[in-house]
Amino acid sequence: MAPSCFCLLFFLFLLLLLSTSVAAASSSTPSDVQQLLAFKGSLPDPDHVLHSWQPGGDPCTSFAGVSCRGSRVSSVRLDALALDADFGSVSSSLLALEYLETLSLRSTNLSGMLTPSPGARCGGHVFELDFAGNGLRGSVTEIPSLTSACPSLRMLNLSSNALSFAPSSAGGSLGLDVLDLSSNGISDGAALGWLLATGADLRELDLTGNSMHGVVPAVGNCSALQHLNLSSNSLTSVAPAAFAACGSLSSLNLSDNKVAGELPSGLFGDCLSLLDLDLSSNNLSGDIPGDLSSCSVLESLNLSNNNFSGELPSETLTAMPGLKKLQLSFNYFSGELPDVLSKLPGLEVLDLSSNSLSGTIPPGLCRSRTGQLGLKVLCLQNNQFTGAVPPSLSNCSMLESLDLSFNYLKGGIPASLGSLSRLQDLIMWQNLLEGEIPGELSQLRALENLILDDNGLTGSIPGGLSNCTSLNWISLSSNRLVGRIPAWMGGLSNLAILKLGNNSFTGPIPAELGDCRSLIWLDLNSNQLEGTIPAALARQSRKIAVGLVTGKRYVYLKNDGSSECHGAGNLLEFAGIRPEQLSRVPMRRTCNFTRVYRGSTQYTFNHNGSMLFLDLSYNRLEGLIPMELGTMFYVMVLNLGHNSLSGPIPPELGGIRNVNILDLSHNA
Repeated sequence: MAPSCFCLLFFLFLLLLLSTSVAAASSSTPSDVQQLLAFKGSLPDPDHVLHSWQPGGDPCTSFAGVSCRGSRVSSVRLDALALDADFGSVSSSLLALEYLETLSLRSTNLSGMLTPSPGARCGGHVFELDFAGNGLRGSVTEIPSLTSACPSLRMLNLSSNALSFAPSSAGGSLGLDVLDLSSNGISDGAALGWLLATGADLRELDLTGNSMHGVVPAVGNCSALQHLNLSSNSLTSVAPAAFAACGSLSSLNLSDNKVAGELPSGLFGDCLSLLDLDLSSNNLSGDIPGDLSSCSVLESLNLSNNNFSGELPSETLTAMPGLKKLQLSFNYFSGELPDVLSKLPGLEVLDLSSNSLSGTIPPGLCRSRTGQLGLKVLCLQNNQFTGAVPPSLSNCSMLESLDLSFNYLKGGIPASLGSLSRLQDLIMWQNLLEGEIPGELSQLRALENLILDDNGLTGSIPGGLSNCTSLNWISLSSNRLVGRIPAWMGGLSNLAILKLGNNSFTGPIPAELGDCRSLIWLDLNSNQLEGTIPAALARQSRKIAVGLVTGKRYVYLKNDGSSECHGAGNLLEFAGIRPEQLSRVPMRRTCNFTRVYRGSTQYTFNHNGSMLFLDLSYNRLEGLIPMELGTMFYVMVLNLGHNSLSGPIPPELGGIRNVNILDLSHNA
C-alpha cells in the first residue's frame, strides 16, 4: 500500500476512534439529566424552585446547585430551597446519579420516612449526605437500610429532623465514619448503645439536643470512636467504665444533662487519647476523682456548673501538663488557690469563678514562662479572695481578660497592669480597692471593658485613658472620684455604656458626649454636676447602630420608688457571678424596693437607634429641658429628677413612646 494511502487510513481510523471516545464520554450525561429532571418533576412547584433545570440543558453549566467532575454530576447542593420533596423521590432519582459524591438538601422541607424507595440504589461514589433541618421521620434503626443502599456512604447529617428510636431486631451495619443526629426526638438512652453496636467504624457521633434519658451504658464496641457529643439531653447517670473501651476517644461532651452524684472511677479507662472533656452543667458532686490524672494528654477540662466541692486537686491537675483550658466555675471548691497551677506551662484559660476559694491570689500564678504563651483569660470573680491584687499578674503578658470582681481585695490597682498590651477586659468591681486609677492604664490600647464600680477609688479619671480608643464599657460608679467628666470621652467612637454615678464629679456635663456615636447608656446620677443639660446629648439620635456590647451578661437593679436609693437603677456586668450574691451589692442591700432583671444585652434597633438609658438625677442641673431629647425614640429610661430644672416640659418629649420610666420630679 502506498504511504499516502496508509496515512489516510490511519487518519480515518484515528478520527473514528476519537469520535467514539467523545460519544462514550458524553453518553452518560443524558442519564444524569434524566435523573435530575425526574427529581424536579416530583416537586409540587418545580419551575419555581428549579427554574434553571431545563430539558436540553447541560447540568454542569446551567443547572443551579449542580457541580460536575469531568462531564458527570458529582455534587448537588440545594440548601435552603423550599423543595417540599419526599425522601422517596430523592432516593429514586438524585441518589441514583451514577457518579454522585455529595448531596446536600439542608433546610429544604424534605419529609417522609428515612427509608429508600423499594429497589433504589445509590451510585457507587456517594460519600456524603446532608439532610439537616428537615422533617424526616422514622427510627434511627432504619439508617442501615439507607447505608446498605449506599455502600460507599461515610458521612451522614440528619440533625434537626423528627427522628426517634424504636428498638429493632433487624440486622445491618451503619458503615459510617461520621453521623450527626443532633436535635431530633430520640428519647431512649438505649439509642447510644444500639448506634455504637451497629456502627463499629464510627469516628464521630453527635446526639446533642435530643431528649435522651436514663443511663449512659458501658460501651463495648467503640475502638474507632474519636468524638462523642451527648450534650443537652436528660441523661441521669453514667455506668462505671462507660468509655473504658473507647481507646481512641479524643473528645467527649456530656454537658447540660442531669447526671448526678460522684463521677465513677475508671470512667475513661487508660484515657491516653482524651483531649477535650466537657461535663459542665450537670448535678455532679463530691471530689474530682484522682484517676482523672491518667488523662495525661488532656487539653481542655470543663466541669463548671456542678456541685463539686473540696479543695482543688493539685496533683490531679498538674498530671495534665498539656492543659490549655481549665473551667471549674460555679462549683463549691474551697481552700486556697494552689500555686502549683503555675506549673501548667500551656494553660491559656483559667476560670474558677463562683466558688468558695479564699486566701490571697498567689503571686506566682503568672510566673514567667519562657517559650510558653501563658494565660489569656483569668476569671476569679465571685470568690472570697482577700489581700492585694498581685502586681506580678503583669507577667501574664498574653492576658486578654482579667476578672477579679466580687471579692474582698484591698489596696490599689497595680500600675504594672498597664504593661498588658493585649488586655481587653479589666473587671474588678465590688471589692475594697482604694487609691487612684493608675495613669499607666492608658497604655492598654486594646482595652474594651473597664469596670471598677463599688470600690473606694479616689482622684480623677486619668486623661491618658483617651488613648484607649477601643473602650465600649466604662463603669466607675459608686467610688469617691472627683474632678470633671472629661470632654475627651466624646471621642471614644465605640463607647456604648458610661456609668459614673454616685461619685463627686463637678462642673458641667460635656456636650462632647453627644459625639459618642455608639452611646446607649449614660448614667451620671448622684454627683455634683452643674449647668444645663446639653442639647447635644441627642446629637446621635437616629444614627446609633448595633454596638459591641451585644450578648454581655448583665443584671439590672431597678429602683422601684425607694427613697433611700438614688437613680433609676443600676446596670451591672454579671458574668460568672451567682444571682444570690446580689445581696452584697450596696443598692440591693440598702434599698427598700428593687426589682431584678437578668439576661444578655440585646439591641432593639439596627442602625437608626438612640440612647436607651439617660439618668442625670440627683445633681445641680438647671435651665430648660432640651426639646432635642424628644428625638431619642428608643429611650426607655429618662430620669432628670432631683435637680433645679425650670420652664415648661417640651412637647417634643411626646415622641419618646418607648419610655418606661420618665422622672422629672423634684425640680424648680
